[in-house]
Amino acid sequence: MNGYRSSEELKCDARANLLGRYARVVPVHLLYLFASATFTSLSANISSKKYALAFFLAIAIHVIGLVLANVLHFGLCCYYMNLSCGYFCSFIDLFKGFSFKDDRAVRIALKLTITALVCELPGTIMFSLYRSTKNAFILPLAALLLCIGLTIYCIYYLGMSQCYYLLLDFPQKSVEEIIDLSRWLMRGQRFKLFYIHMSFIPVYIIGALSCGLGLIWALPYAEETFTCFHLNLTSVAASGETNGSEGS
Repeated sequence: MNGYRSSEELKCDARANLLGRYARVVPVHLLYLFASATFTSLSANISSKKYALAFFLAIAIHVIGLVLANVLHFGLCCYYMNLSCGYFCSFIDLFKGFSFKDDRAVRIALKLTITALVCELPGTIMFSLYRSTKNAFILPLAALLLCIGLTIYCIYYLGMSQCYYLLLDFPQKSVEEIIDLSRWLMRGQRFKLFYIHMSFIPVYIIGALSCGLGLIWALPYAEETFTCFHLNLTSVAASGETNGSEGS
């Protein structure tokens, strides 16, 4: 056996880790959702104005908001890592990335944000062109470009998906080393993580249909599963390195 746990086993581990802890986890996750939504909607009022300065200011604020939301996600990863490993965890973990002493989380968040915007830019431009011209031939092209951009970003993100966890595992490593290590860990595992993400879509839909109350259970469940996925990845990698060193 290669040591990799199946998606169902990882979900089982996640449920076991969350058992009896939802009263602690839910308020933290709700705070994360509220803060993240606040950051990502920073430019809503400005973007509605039809002035060039307001438009570019809205773009700048939108980028800053997305970066802040990504940094906040690093804090969420920190919280669930502490929870999974049996360490002390609290809502303060959410703001771990906002540190003047360590800007690595901000730099990775900036990379993820800029890459996402670049990937969706061609499709966004074509959709804007369609709205202004109402040309029916532009709409399919815009949808195609957006799908291509999302696919490219999805592949990129899956390779980068372990970066936030690895920042916690290796506080001494540089951003470049963290990114290289994340991509190395995800070799042959990208489709598995993609499948795990997709497998939660029905859970999210059911949660949304219950007036959103089900999401209070579903979102922490998914986040803890992703944390278990990382812990399993690093466990298998450490075991392989150990076996290799013993054999040499």
